Amino acid sequence: MTHSEKTANDPREIPSFARSFPRDPELDALVASFARGDYAAVRSGARELASKSSDDEVKAAARTLVVRTQPDPTAKALIALATVLLVVLSAWWIVHGHAPR
Repeated sequence: MTHSEKTANDPREIPSFARSFPRDPELDALVASFARGDYAAVRSGARELASKSSDDEVKAAARTLVVRTQPDPTAKALIALATVLLVVLSAWWIVHGHAPR
């Protein structure tokens, strides 16, 4: 049994939000990839699955996986704030700094 098969079949390895997902081989593979941390594969595979699946529950689960792989908006805002602070402090130091004597 490979790690991905174990993850897809072992309830302890399935993320809690995905336990109510419908059983679908492609969706199970994406959940296994998510559990392994392969978010690039999850994003591309889930978008493809959401567009081609005829089951609305599978489509909704695939969209949920895509949303779960996106960066946290708070983290993005904090990184932007830190960048602005770095630029402002650097500019202040350049303008007001003095050469050593």
